[in-house]
Amino acid sequence: MQPNMQEQLAQTKHCFALARRDIFTPYLLGLTFLPLLFALIFLGTILYLFGSTWQENLYGLLHWDLNLTISWLTWIQSSLDYIIRTTIVVFLAFVFLVLSLLLTLIICSFLAPFVVNFVRNKHYPTTSLDGDTSTIASILSLIGVYLLYLFFLILLLPFYFIPFVGSFVILLPNFWLFSKTLVADVGEGIFDKSTLKHIKQEQKGRIRSVTLPLYGLSLIPIIGFFAPVFALTTLSHLFLSLKSS
Repeated sequence: MQPNMQEQLAQTKHCFALARRDIFTPYLLGLTFLPLLFALIFLGTILYLFGSTWQENLYGLLHWDLNLTISWLTWIQSSLDYIIRTTIVVFLAFVFLVLSLLLTLIICSFLAPFVVNFVRNKHYPTTSLDGDTSTIASILSLIGVYLLYLFFLILLLPFYFIPFVGSFVILLPNFWLFSKTLVADVGEGIFDKSTLKHIKQEQKGRIRSVTLPLYGLSLIPIIGFFAPVFALTTLSHLFLSLKSS
């Protein structure tokens, strides 16, 4: 392992260790339960709208009866029914995953300034916050990222229905969106625009070594609900340590 890789690994472990201690403070615990509350409301709404018959309702809408009367051809109808049911499950799982991710990232956009200020005041009080991006510019940038994300989703759509391959492919645009938005949310509150652009280019490896495991945590059931604030805290430590060094 090269020294540079060792340094990245050590800094990643350090940021995660600091974030793990910070996340159990009363202030960050309060912020942590906010996205959890919204996620539960979102899940409850989905269950309320679809209930236990959501799959059957969609199946009834999409079902195509071939009216085959010859017994040895009934396998065609059975195969078609299986394809329709599988497509419904994949489609709804896909929609649910995308909406959950978008909801989480939107909440993170509002929480990021509070997390950055908390981490800075507690661990890096002499480090200035030089963010100079306006709210309107941030919103426009966020809309542009989401539109590009939607384009990626549509472009990769045929792969989602391939067994095993589809479940992996969908992780790629989601990771891109996860990393892109969280880095912007935290970085724009710490660095000015030109400096942040330079940091993202020069410290690409360090940033990825933090965002990749954070994305993995966000995919774990239950833990994923608590991951947003932890991710913001970890990235705040990374960027503030880079700024203060």
